[in-house]
Amino acid sequence: MLILVVEDEPICALSTVAELEQAGHETLGPAATLEEGLALARSGHPKLALIDIDLMHAGEGLELARRLRELNIAALFVSAQHPSAFQNQDLAMGFIGKPYNPADLPSSIDVISAILDGKPPPASPQALQLFH
Repeated sequence: MLILVVEDEPICALSTVAELEQAGHETLGPAATLEEGLALARSGHPKLALIDIDLMHAGEGLELARRLRELNIAALFVSAQHPSAFQNQDLAMGFIGKPYNPADLPSSIDVISAILDGKPPPASPQALQLFH
């Protein structure tokens, strides 16, 4: 699956990309801002975006998720902003709270992928909280 990574913390972003690619996914990014994320989404057409809620500005990831929804790109929040994630759960399929174990990403993506494909999802890892 092609996944857009939008994360402004460089080490976290690179770790996420490495974990996803090791699990066989293609990635776009990492993008560190709303504008970069939107540009990559428009040019690459990912199926899913992993979005940190607070990017360069607080809540910028929420606006990105709103705009990606208009492009029919699913979002998954990966953030330490637990209250914001749950208050805006209409913008994403779910939430992985920071800090998290990067090894939980591939199994979380498997769950999201199954849902997007209309298939029964495998058991969710503890790190993933689904909104839908």
